Amino acid sequence: MKSKIILNILIVYFSILSLVLLVQISSKKTNAIEPLPSEITSEDKLKNSVVLAINSPVTITNEKQFLIDEKDSTLVPIIEEGKVYIPVKLLKTAFGADINFSKQTKETIIRLDNKAMIFSNNGTSIELIDNTSEETVELDAKSKIINDRFYIPLRSFADIFEKEVFYNNDLIIISNIENLFDPIEEINTLQELEKQVKQLPIVGNEDNLKYLLKETTQNESIETDLLNINNLDKMLEQNKPVIIKKTNNFNIYATQGFIEVYFVTKDKQEVFSFKVEKSSNNIKDIQITDDRFVVTYLDKNLKITIYDISNKDDIKIIETVENNGGFYKNIIDGNNLYIISKIDISEEKGKLPYFLEYIYEDNTMIDIKENVFSLENIFYFPDMNDSSYTLVSYINLYKIDEPLYSNVYLGMGNNIIINEDMIYVITTNNDNSNLYQFKATLGGIEYANRQFVKGDFKNFEIDKEKNFLKVNINDSSVYFDNELNQR
Repeated sequence: MKSKIILNILIVYFSILSLVLLVQISSKKTNAIEPLPSEITSEDKLKNSVVLAINSPVTITNEKQFLIDEKDSTLVPIIEEGKVYIPVKLLKTAFGADINFSKQTKETIIRLDNKAMIFSNNGTSIELIDNTSEETVELDAKSKIINDRFYIPLRSFADIFEKEVFYNNDLIIISNIENLFDPIEEINTLQELEKQVKQLPIVGNEDNLKYLLKETTQNESIETDLLNINNLDKMLEQNKPVIIKKTNNFNIYATQGFIEVYFVTKDKQEVFSFKVEKSSNNIKDIQITDDRFVVTYLDKNLKITIYDISNKDDIKIIETVENNGGFYKNIIDGNNLYIISKIDISEEKGKLPYFLEYIYEDNTMIDIKENVFSLENIFYFPDMNDSSYTLVSYINLYKIDEPLYSNVYLGMGNNIIINEDMIYVITTNNDNSNLYQFKATLGGIEYANRQFVKGDFKNFEIDKEKNFLKVNINDSSVYFDNELNQR
């Protein structure tokens, strides 16, 4: 009897042992098909990671691009006293933390991963609470209020929540993996990441559009320097030429069928120079140089016709550009013509920006090129919040065979000036301003730089004498060079 019991026990024992061995073998097989560390891709490494850059408001979280604060692009990670500080808003955007500020106690409370950090604003210690304990932790760097926003040391956050922080130049990656990238072997990947996270205009999307429609008002068109354009139809009924523009060198008239240009001599006498056919009385802008004449009409769309007037006896149309939307501003600077038009989002629902190029040869149109923008090709700045698409195009007036370059932005702000191949835009929000710089290149219009300016913005201009950008803030002027360094 006893032998049978012992036998049964041995059978059960060996059965359990066999089962354990089987599970272990199965486990080994499963582990064998997992990628080795050398085979892990950059995409794998970036899962559950947060990518930042010093002085950039953009973050990449789980491989998707966000702004730290969708309404304020002045909110960026910074370095102070040799330490990296992050805006506490980042913890909500990137990690889903719950953040509350107590006006009574003047404390900021951050809840994440079953822990709560209670910061005494501008204090050097925090109270840390989790499910099992409550303790006070001394910090080696205190929290700060910067531009009215609350910042905390990145290292303190990482230590408390057991995060790993990878640094490479201005690039910062927060993850759960130690030594996430090899800065030598994976330098190209790191450089590409830094480029992505520093590209301030984030890609447009439906949320951007909803925010603009909800929060903003329609931006008014820029007034032109044309004379009598509002009454041009009635005035032309009298069958007399109507002067519509004066410059130092030219007086420009409209007649029933033509636009006529007269050269103004030193003794203020008018001498007929040339004329071109007028396609509409709704003239929005006229630009003239020694050998280029540019007329802008607005009917259903904005239409800009460029003439070669180098030979006044043989005027030629060399290009016509048609943009949907309303006239905002045309500027000739150097060899480039800049065309800025606005498309009201609320009125043009579902209609994306586009432009057409009409190509001419000996005054005969030989081709039409069309470019339609999609949301994925439209950039968005959170503080450029007029409710319009802003279509910015430029063309070299003396190299018409080169393509017309265009970019579209959601919103853009009202204060735009151009100096040669640089476009400057300034936006203001709660007495804080951002000065943006764009550059016209062979590849198109590219975002180049941004400078934060604190104070009540009045206006800005190019100081030709000093070759600086002059920004008038409060009752004083601030000067910036071409790279937006303050002078």
